Amino acid sequence: MNIPLSSSSLSSLISLLDAAISETPGLSVREGSVIEEGYDEELDTLRKLSKGGKEELAEMQAREIAKTGVQSLKIKFNGVFGYFFEVPPSQASKLPDYFVRRQTLANAERFITPELKQFEERILSAEAQVLAKEEELFLEVLQKTLLFTQKIQKVSRSVAEIDLVSSFAKTAKTHRFTRPELNTAGEIAIIKGRHPVVETFLRKTGKHFVSNALEMTHHSHFHLITGPNMAGKSTFLRQNAIILYLFHLGSFVPAEKASLPVGDRIFTRIGSGDSLATGESTFLVEMQESANILRHATEKSFVILDEIGRGTSTTDGLSIAWAIMEYLHEKQVKTLFATHYHELIALAEALPHAENFSVQVLENTQDGVVFLHTILPGGAEKSFGVEVAKLAGIPPSIVTRAENILEMLERNEKTPSERGAQISLFDNPEVSARQSSPQKGVPPPQKPSEIEEALKTMDLAEMTPRKAMEVLFVWKEQVA
Repeated sequence: MNIPLSSSSLSSLISLLDAAISETPGLSVREGSVIEEGYDEELDTLRKLSKGGKEELAEMQAREIAKTGVQSLKIKFNGVFGYFFEVPPSQASKLPDYFVRRQTLANAERFITPELKQFEERILSAEAQVLAKEEELFLEVLQKTLLFTQKIQKVSRSVAEIDLVSSFAKTAKTHRFTRPELNTAGEIAIIKGRHPVVETFLRKTGKHFVSNALEMTHHSHFHLITGPNMAGKSTFLRQNAIILYLFHLGSFVPAEKASLPVGDRIFTRIGSGDSLATGESTFLVEMQESANILRHATEKSFVILDEIGRGTSTTDGLSIAWAIMEYLHEKQVKTLFATHYHELIALAEALPHAENFSVQVLENTQDGVVFLHTILPGGAEKSFGVEVAKLAGIPPSIVTRAENILEMLERNEKTPSERGAQISLFDNPEVSARQSSPQKGVPPPQKPSEIEEALKTMDLAEMTPRKAMEVLFVWKEQVA
């Protein structure tokens, strides 16, 4: 079939493809069935022959029955012998000499004739010719299609843009997104921001998503977020990263209002993962990802960090988190930093462009601890880890024991007079306290401690807030 092609329009190419390519092609050209029937007369003839030439076989069978008078003569086929004539044993002697015996069975005799053999060879040859012809025709269609490459690419880009914009529009209307404003001052202001995925999931279960605001300026570009697990810290971090990402894509955003800057990158360090096969532990992967952020983040970047340093010892992890926090603050990187290290709350208070935020929690309610998922200014005093363990289904006996140990540890931390004795997790805390107290009538030693001696020589007027925080951190480690 000769279809005229016009390079000025894709309509002629569409006509060619409709006529040439099958609606249900094979997985590859070598499997056949790629070219549509009726497109090429020669191919149609070869296909008809390769499918068995039923009409020709029927005619051949009728002629041989007429010649031999054997009405039970049949032409059959199998994968071993190909095509053959078959008759009952009692009729075999009636066949002429040009019938050559191929196989003898209990109930049948099988023969081949020169004419049938020639037909078989043509059939087998036709199958190979069909595949070769299909490949030839397909390559011709391909070469003709290549003439339209630029037009196809142009149309594809237009269709992709229409698809993208229409998807943005549908999503914005369905999920109540709003158009963000461009903030040329490099600041972030999000009112009632939401996590679109979590919100959609909650809506399906009949629950309401609690929205939160975010405001980051040049004077407050580092936000330290503390609070218990399950309260919403990670969701808050991620939703703001998603909002910024959608903004850079050109989409509306899940918020009541948003004023956003154009940035260079969005960095995330969340969750946990490892590559044990290559010797990379969870903590190593965490540090590798953190290192990448620290090397490339600029004041135009947006960074979310979730629980940096939790994969190692408390002192190591806190030291790393502390140093990373200082570094990002000094580089003026817009950062949301979620942590359970409450020691960092005091650091955030000391750094000039950092602020503390926490997730609101209601304690001592009828249902125990209630997470309100609202981000408020100020640091959190507790982590409620035992309460989360209880919600997760940890056996009651273990939860009770954990509560007792937590109470004992907190009491030991808050009573400096008892710190002279090492705490024992296996003794009764009240007995241990009595044993560590001075005996009646014996005055306690009056020798000044190392901290007292250090205070006497310390020049507070010359000490910076950061240096004071470092000294306090060292002292806390000494007396804990």
